[in-house]
Amino acid sequence: MQQTGRKRKSWLLLAAAAAVLLWKWRELVWLAVRHLFLGWIAALAALPVMKRLEKRLPAGAAAGLSIAALNVVWAAALFLLLPAVVKQGRQLAGMLPGLWQEMENAGSSLQTWLVRHGVEGFDTDVQNMLAARVQEALGAAAPAVLDFLRGMAGGLGQWLLAPVFGFYFLRDRRMISAWLQSLLPEKWREAAVCTLREMQRETAGYLRGQLMVSGIVSALTAVGLLLCGVPSWLALGIWLGVLELIPYIGPLTGGVMVTLFTLPLGLWRTLWALGVVLVVQQLDGSVITPRLISQTTSLHPAVVILCVVLGGAAAGISGILLSVPLVLCLRAVWRTLVLRMAA
Repeated sequence: MQQTGRKRKSWLLLAAAAAVLLWKWRELVWLAVRHLFLGWIAALAALPVMKRLEKRLPAGAAAGLSIAALNVVWAAALFLLLPAVVKQGRQLAGMLPGLWQEMENAGSSLQTWLVRHGVEGFDTDVQNMLAARVQEALGAAAPAVLDFLRGMAGGLGQWLLAPVFGFYFLRDRRMISAWLQSLLPEKWREAAVCTLREMQRETAGYLRGQLMVSGIVSALTAVGLLLCGVPSWLALGIWLGVLELIPYIGPLTGGVMVTLFTLPLGLWRTLWALGVVLVVQQLDGSVITPRLISQTTSLHPAVVILCVVLGGAAAGISGILLSVPLVLCLRAVWRTLVLRMAA
């Protein structure tokens, strides 16, 4: 009994020391987590090709060819789309100053319409306050976009290292699995394997499905805006696809962006563009997402929105993207524990 108590105290002391070290070096730990997460994403994207190739090739060759194929697809997409996206992005940035004038004209028209129908217009102080807020937001929009792009460029090393980590994850995935199992006591291994499989099933299905949904929404939106005669159709379509990765909040933000950037083109062009966004979102909610993302990984909308808000407050864009997969992992752990207790 005394020996058991000493072991328990030793484990508690080790756990406490590990928690203190993790907190002290939390920035380095978070950097390592981001690198490993991006590598895992690359491995997930190349895994279907890897499973086909490893039937005929050694694991190293199959992993290398899978990652190489993934890199070729991304490089080709960037080579074909990047010049047009940059050009159209500059057009959108140049439109920002004119948006204020369009919104001011729209506000004046609304004020006139309200007075004509016997409704008292907005108070002057309220108008000035709203005008100052909107003008401030529009003035900060361009620097915010530039800061975001600089952050993406500054984190280019993380994206370049992702295929490297992905290659080793693919090549040594069985060895890594066996090594992780060997670290656990034998009585815990079965539960740990079940938990990890459940976590991989839910998170892999969610992440792969979200990336596919983002690509499809981006393509459909871009084509629809092109047919509506919107000049920056490709940049807006890709941007809406990226925002699709932020559940519920992202599509709403994208709709507002499309409305703002098409206002200078006229009311009818704006309505057509907004109609395209609404139709694509309806297709996404009723057809695309249910078919591509398993229903077993679905969470209640309130839970997802709360995850996005808390993740953004805690860790910015990284927290927004990682919050839902983290909750899915925790749910997988909970399910496994409940099933074992019930058995």
